[in-house]
Amino acid sequence: MTFNVVHMSKEYRITSYSCRSFEGSNLMKAIGIDENNYLIYEGSGTWGHPVWPTPAVLPAFIVDEYSDDISPKNVGYLGQPFIFIDDGYDPTSRVRKGRIYEKGDQQPMQWYVQMHPAIPGERDEVNDNGVLSKRLLSFRQFNFALGIERLGIDNPLIVLGKDKQFTIWSVIDIETSISGETILFLKARKTMGVLPRVNYGGIDKKYHNSIKDKINRLAEDIHKAGADSIVDRCREAASAVVNAYLLENGHIDRPKDLGQTVAPLRDKAKKYVTANCVDTLAKLHSRTKYSEQENKSLRHINEADSEFAIQSLILSMQELGYTYL
Repeated sequence: MTFNVVHMSKEYRITSYSCRSFEGSNLMKAIGIDENNYLIYEGSGTWGHPVWPTPAVLPAFIVDEYSDDISPKNVGYLGQPFIFIDDGYDPTSRVRKGRIYEKGDQQPMQWYVQMHPAIPGERDEVNDNGVLSKRLLSFRQFNFALGIERLGIDNPLIVLGKDKQFTIWSVIDIETSISGETILFLKARKTMGVLPRVNYGGIDKKYHNSIKDKINRLAEDIHKAGADSIVDRCREAASAVVNAYLLENGHIDRPKDLGQTVAPLRDKAKKYVTANCVDTLAKLHSRTKYSEQENKSLRHINEADSEFAIQSLILSMQELGYTYL
């Protein structure tokens, strides 16, 4: 099969050998990345055209919300299993739109592409068929619904970035384009950077190390852990903060479990908001335990619970005077 292509006012004849795909004769949408200059090519199979201007392309990982560690793995140079093509961001709604592609098995792959406008010198390399050959790092379109089922992921989160510089996104909607590409609508995870600065000047020094340790552990988990772990960390931090306050003010004579601090917070300290927050936080923590979930038919902890746990801790610390307003 042949067909005509006009490029730079010159007509070329393209033959069917140019149109190979990742999976035999079944053409699919694909992205090719030139590892020498990070220029992007798009096409079907391994026949492509340059994408110009070059879109924002981010390393992507798909993880389960309930995983203990949801930070990106150290996979080396362009070793991530997916890439995300950013098609736009709405700062008002904090919704991001884009397409996700899965890395092919054989890397790099031989592509036949049109000349890239950013490399005018390639004009001399174009063959008689109007294309030139390039070896590109290749990613194929990813059917999100079927793909996460294959990966065994029930509650997907999308992690964009690498190493310690990454963001976590929830999938709020999915569309499929006419070419079969999955278009994802993502919303930023709300727990990033929300912890206030602790006012240690208002806390007895003997409690500083314990509170710092618990707050620091929570800060680390907010950026990489699942909802269960964040709730656990919030409970530990709240326990350290509340016990410090009650002990320092003589409302209890020894540290107590978080649930046992509710009564002295209400009856002696008259800190009703903190008491309510602590009471709910203690109940949320019990829901992370398998025995509680099974015996009482409780639902699993989710991202909304982890966000509430963080806000409960912050509100409690503010009412106790332990933060800078």
